[in-house]
Amino acid sequence: MATAKARRRAEATGFDTIVDDLGTLKRDLGRLMDQMKNGAVDGASEAAQNLISQLNERASDIYENLSDRGERSVQAISRQVEERPITSLLVAFGAGMIVSRLLSR
Repeated sequence: MATAKARRRAEATGFDTIVDDLGTLKRDLGRLMDQMKNGAVDGASEAAQNLISQLNERASDIYENLSDRGERSVQAISRQVEERPITSLLVAFGAGMIVSRLLSR
């Protein structure tokens, strides 16, 4: 039980890091768009290309990281369901009841 909580905390921390990285990516893209709007085309062309390649690399890294985490999460959930099928069924039923109550209001 303690390891599952620690694993969930680690995954949550990892997701927070990804969210922060996406925020940085958004700011960088916004800066690039501002440079393009201001007409600094000559000197900024090379800088824009560098920034675009950095953004592309960063987006690829984030995608790979999310993909790996998603696969690990699916495997962990699958293992949990196999180990405790009745508990998993009851949790799913309870979550469904809560969601249906929230949506009906």
